[in-house]
Amino acid sequence: MAKQSIKKIEILASIKDVKDIVDLIQRKGIIELSDIPDDDLVDKLSTSQSFGFYEKYLNESQSALKTLDKYCPESKGLLESIIPQKESISLTQYLENADKANVYLGYCYDINAAQKQIEESSTAIARYEVMLASIEPWLDLDIPMKYTGSKTTSAFIGTLPEQYSAETLRSALLPYLGEEERYDCEVVSSSGKQTNVFIICHNECKQAVYDALRSIGFAYPSDPTKHPPCVRYERYKNTIADFKEKSEKALETIKENAQYRHEIEFAYDYFSLYKEKYSAISKLAITENVFILNGYIAERDVEKFTEELENKYTVAVNVTDPDENDDVPVELKNNAFNGAVEGITNMYSPPGKNDIDPNPVMAFFYYALFGIMLSDAGYGLLMVIGTSIAKTKMKLEGAMKKTVDMYFYCGIATVFWGALFGSWFGDIFEVVARDFFGVADLGAKINEALGFTVFRSGLALWFQPVQDPMRLMRYSFLFGIIHLFAGLFASFYKMWKANNKIGAICDVIPVFLLITGICPVGAGILSVNVPAQLKSAGLIMAAVGAGLIVLTAGRDSKNIVGKLGLGLYGLYNTASGWMSDILSYSRLLALGLCTGVIASVVNTMGTIPQNTIAKACLLVPVFIFGHVVNMAINLIGTYVHTNRLQYVEFFAKFYEGGGRTFTPLRTNTKYFNIKED
Repeated sequence: MAKQSIKKIEILASIKDVKDIVDLIQRKGIIELSDIPDDDLVDKLSTSQSFGFYEKYLNESQSALKTLDKYCPESKGLLESIIPQKESISLTQYLENADKANVYLGYCYDINAAQKQIEESSTAIARYEVMLASIEPWLDLDIPMKYTGSKTTSAFIGTLPEQYSAETLRSALLPYLGEEERYDCEVVSSSGKQTNVFIICHNECKQAVYDALRSIGFAYPSDPTKHPPCVRYERYKNTIADFKEKSEKALETIKENAQYRHEIEFAYDYFSLYKEKYSAISKLAITENVFILNGYIAERDVEKFTEELENKYTVAVNVTDPDENDDVPVELKNNAFNGAVEGITNMYSPPGKNDIDPNPVMAFFYYALFGIMLSDAGYGLLMVIGTSIAKTKMKLEGAMKKTVDMYFYCGIATVFWGALFGSWFGDIFEVVARDFFGVADLGAKINEALGFTVFRSGLALWFQPVQDPMRLMRYSFLFGIIHLFAGLFASFYKMWKANNKIGAICDVIPVFLLITGICPVGAGILSVNVPAQLKSAGLIMAAVGAGLIVLTAGRDSKNIVGKLGLGLYGLYNTASGWMSDILSYSRLLALGLCTGVIASVVNTMGTIPQNTIAKACLLVPVFIFGHVVNMAINLIGTYVHTNRLQYVEFFAKFYEGGGRTFTPLRTNTKYFNIKED
């Protein structure tokens, strides 16, 4: 199971059947449409107006659903809130509901109009509340703020930038007016940084009083009232009350229409499908009587689809192999185990035209490396349980199903490696046995009870990395070499399949000999007891590999000097590149130790008190909180570094990428699955 064979398909049919055929293609979801270029012999269907209408209707339904989510959220279970579920409906039900789409759109208009009213009311209320606050300090003034005096008097109503009382205001004006000026002042209100005042004086000293007031920062109100301020204040309050009433009525409208959420969700999917359909129709070419449709289809679907199409319509179907220069999309077909990591590959890049599908090679190593880095059986068990519940209870499909499958297999690998390393939520079982039951070595007790050895150290079936990190480092490099060799032989297979047999032999075999030959020497450096004969054989093998690289790496050069120079350069690149790649696998040690050490620290923190009851009371919350945080952090780190080992080290050996994912026209719905009757 790997890359699927993709064919080009051309369909000619009567123009009257264009919508029905495009509908069928969309429901089948097996053809990626290609845009037919303009030609003097054919025209293009103009669908921009219809596309625009359906895009507008789609936006209306989307806005209505967002409003319902805001004011009338739908109650959902934990799993459903994380992984939204689609309702399955038959094609007959779909067509029946489609006839009511305009009615459903009316619900959307009502909800969106109500939401607009709430927003407008909220904006107006905020504006009027600011205006209300600005006039509040003047409420004790019982005359209009625009009052300027009588025939014989002049009045000044305004603000000063400091806090004054009537007495301190007179004192402030004294240097400018003197005691002989006839005026009176009243403080309407005063706060820390502003004083609202009313000043009245005889007309004879109007200018002097005004100049004095200006000298201490007097300013007229920006919007003085024609009536006493309390009149405007009441009017603003009534206006705010009116807007609040409108907002409440609008909210009631939204709540009344919340019963139609199901219908609005259908409208969203319906308009989404039609938007995509009219976008697809714009790629077709037409003449007066027929339309032409071009695209790509998987070879496995050709016969069945062609037969169904010819039985229902008068059509001509032509299926051919793509040309060398065609931008052929890539479709992968893998079983659940291999297909679960397709999303990881696609994040890097889909396979290119000359690539093999890397997922069958990559899947096993991805899960294994993930498990080594997370390396706690308790965390892996939680992953397995959580993903199993999701797989059982939820209707998963597409990318979400593959993602859940991936974490399911990663969880199994984590349980496996965690059991080998003896980490079950760190050392919680040993801590509980020691601190609460007085059992100093739980693993030894179990071995004694069974009568044979199960646990070699603590609860480890193999060894504990915290106690022997160098051992894990050696195995990390070994796993890395195996992983890289898998990529190397994938390169061999790829070149051999492409009939580049010389390249396969010259570019793979020498590298394999060089790295395999160096391994015994490297193992000796890492304190592994390697027999002298094996080291000698390894050095000979490495020398042969190095010589072959020097002889073959520059084989494309036309002169002997160029061949030798490129050969030496190839040897340097191979040696330094592989050394760097192998050292990268030390991250298996780093992340594996990190998970186990932090988990053990959490358990130790929970058992600090000496009193048994206090210890139990502290251990439970510390255990839950600490391990949740530790699992979350290390899940992220493990995911990132496992991906990095695939992208940087593994893919570099054989994978180019640069392909384009097969994207057929299909029923990309959010809320409903449409099933054929």
